[in-house]
Amino acid sequence: MTLKKTAAGLLILTMAITGAACSSKDSATSPSPAATTTATPQATAAVSQDTTNMKGYIAARIAREKVDYLFAEAKSADGAFVVNPIAATDKETAKKFLSSYVDATMLDTLVNHYVTDTKAGAAFLTNTKSYFTSNILTTKKEDITFDAANTAELVKFTTKDGATYTTKKVNDKYLLAEVK
Repeated sequence: MTLKKTAAGLLILTMAITGAACSSKDSATSPSPAATTTATPQATAAVSQDTTNMKGYIAARIAREKVDYLFAEAKSADGAFVVNPIAATDKETAKKFLSSYVDATMLDTLVNHYVTDTKAGAAFLTNTKSYFTSNILTTKKEDITFDAANTAELVKFTTKDGATYTTKKVNDKYLLAEVK
């Protein structure tokens, strides 16, 4: 009988502690009316534009990293640059790999610039001359001038050395669309 009373007592104590923990969690996570604030439309727009600009800038940097990884990292036995066999084997698989980072409007031109018709063993040699006139990977946010007409769908910016990058939003992701 004592064992039953002890078990019942522990069950009641556990339920009381669980109930107290749940009710204190609910009150801690529920905002009170006095705690809520509303941002002014101008402040929200400024933050959103800065965020959008940075997303476009970061997307361009990532695209450049992927291009370098694919075309300027792997070498053949004789030391020539080849399409990185870890990511792609030819123009079509290179396009497929880059399609997550580069917009379709730029993809053919970019891949055709790098992938040659010459092979070293099973791998295609790549053009060693960069498609890009400047290296965005060496820039900092302070080196960038964002276009005042940027939108949530299109981000354009210029580096301090004069290269202009355009990224556009495709399926909720920014892709590199143009470099001049």
